[in-house]
Amino acid sequence: MSIIDDLRNTFKLKHNGLNRLILVNVIIFLIVNIVDAILKIAGSPVEVEGFLMLPSSSTGFMEHFWTLFTYMFLHKEFFHIFFNMIWLYSIGSIFAEFMGSKRLVAVFVLGGLAGGLLFLLIANVFPNPYLSGPMLGASAGVMAVVVATAVYAPNLMMNVFFLGPVRLKYIALTAFVLNSLLDLSSNTGGKIAHIGGAAFGLIYALQYRKNNDLTRGLTGILDSLLSVFRFKPRSHVKVAYKRPVSDAVYNETKVTDQRRINEILDKISRAGYESLSKEEKDFLFNSSRKN
Repeated sequence: MSIIDDLRNTFKLKHNGLNRLILVNVIIFLIVNIVDAILKIAGSPVEVEGFLMLPSSSTGFMEHFWTLFTYMFLHKEFFHIFFNMIWLYSIGSIFAEFMGSKRLVAVFVLGGLAGGLLFLLIANVFPNPYLSGPMLGASAGVMAVVVATAVYAPNLMMNVFFLGPVRLKYIALTAFVLNSLLDLSSNTGGKIAHIGGAAFGLIYALQYRKNNDLTRGLTGILDSLLSVFRFKPRSHVKVAYKRPVSDAVYNETKVTDQRRINEILDKISRAGYESLSKEEKDFLFNSSRKN
């Protein structure tokens, strides 16, 4: 089986948005490091990441404005991308189960933008040596996903090495404190970006539970951008579409479904995911696929 076939099979899984997001990060990591190695062998002082990292100065940002988006997909060291992607996959799978993988991609990107903007704001309002360098990495977007998931399903139990079952809210809180608040003299810009990403994740989850999706509109745009990684074969099957229901019926159904989802989440908060019946688990899963 070829590598392309392996990738095609991978993206048949239900959380394809999450898988494509991880793939984008890995491909960019490989391309940047390979090109940098070639440039170094050729004797060039130029490094690719210099055009993709988010600069701390306002003038540098205005000259490289695209870096507010590209920095969150950029990793230079192996363990940097490894741990970011482990976190993204572990918690992102839960996010996608509850809220859909398209929203996962949007929350990752918006969390990364929030983290980048907070970094730029702090670095220029309170300039200091700890914030003089550029920033890179997916940590702000990952933190947004982690916090959003923990706020949405705080009492969901996860198995942690050497500890056993731990509630998701405690895992997220520990990760936030260790990676964002301790020793601000080290990786100061990254930790400020973590705070920005976490803030967006918190706001998003609170609003989503009120049936207010802050990613509405952006999900379609991002899904189109990531569609290049779908590997969908051309289909010759004719599809018959049903007549759409009225807006009133659609809205009523959506409100009813969201109310049912909230009831299931409350049950998870009280007794854990395993307390759900098969019908409740199926309903939650099918709701995430619709989204």
